[in-house]
Amino acid sequence: MATWADVDELAGRLPGAEAGIAHEGSAAWYAGRHTFARLRFDDDGRELVQVWTGEMDTGQALADRSETFVRIDTFRHRVTMWARLDRLDRRELAELVLDSYDIRGGRRRRGDTGLAALLS
Repeated sequence: MATWADVDELAGRLPGAEAGIAHEGSAAWYAGRHTFARLRFDDDGRELVQVWTGEMDTGQALADRSETFVRIDTFRHRVTMWARLDRLDRRELAELVLDSYDIRGGRRRRGDTGLAALLS
């Protein structure tokens, strides 16, 4: 079970990632000027993480996981999804954060920092 503290730890290991505040006041992580992880809450007060991906078929791929991925919005060049943190394990969270960092900040920004470095 993950929490926003896990997002802070994982995102903080990415080169140039900066903690900040989103426009409405929620905690967020930035790659340059783009948000790549943002804290949200569901109606019951459970923590959600908003992340982005370039996988345009994400909605179809995650259709059977609607209890975890509660919102998936597909745009022209990217997809944003909101996931319940308490339904993600650390590895899946790290994969989501890393993919989001790449799509929002550019793959070259992270250099050689990969999944193993985030999980160590």
